[in-house]
Amino acid sequence: MFKFFCRRIVLFIGLILFFAAPCAGNDPVLRLATDPWPPYSIGREGEALESGYAFDIGTEVSKRIHCKFKADLLPWKRVLACMEKGTYDITFPIQNKPERKSFMVFTNVIVEDRVFIWHLKARKDQLPGWQTIDDLKPYTLGIVSGYTYQDKMDQAIENGFIKTEKVNLAEYNFKKLLGKRFDAFLESESVVMSFFQKYPEYSKQITHAPQIVSKDLFRIGISKNSPFADLLPEINRVIEEMKGDGTIDRIMNR
Repeated sequence: MFKFFCRRIVLFIGLILFFAAPCAGNDPVLRLATDPWPPYSIGREGEALESGYAFDIGTEVSKRIHCKFKADLLPWKRVLACMEKGTYDITFPIQNKPERKSFMVFTNVIVEDRVFIWHLKARKDQLPGWQTIDDLKPYTLGIVSGYTYQDKMDQAIENGFIKTEKVNLAEYNFKKLLGKRFDAFLESESVVMSFFQKYPEYSKQITHAPQIVSKDLFRIGISKNSPFADLLPEINRVIEEMKGDGTIDRIMNR
């Protein structure tokens, strides 16, 4: 019994040292890279991230694992390159896609966001009532470069079944839609609601088709070349703790 107790103590101490390793030493920093995408990340590309869901969630996670927090806004392709090289530790929000598993590990789901097709309210054709991918073939949709939507939708876009126009920032899709440069665009509900708050005139002209395109399951992605990858179980524990004590809901409703 005594030997069993000693083994449990040794295991417990080992786990503490294992989880604490990435934050050991002087001024440990958890480094986040993401791109400008209100309300998740607010600011200008090339500058520090100082507000948005990504900033608030990253700050809270860092505090609970006893690390400092640093966050920067970069182009999305560069964000992924940084995750592959390990020049930054984490990114958020991101979806768990097979092609990303070679260089990242992913936390539990933090936020679920619905994706719709957004169009001008004045449309009188069949687009607002679309039901299947086939229904979208006659139209041109705006998308954000580097973003993913749903397996069937991604496949239809990739093989050219659905015509698309790419932009680098989500905000450009609103301007192009209002300029009637395409028929509609794909976007997450919370992102559009954020722009409606900033530009109330958009909400008077733009709405979404009732059919849900997909549900984005957003997580934190951790570079496999970051020491924080070994801390994945502890970060997941912190995320579940933040869900349970209402922190995630307070951040999302802020």
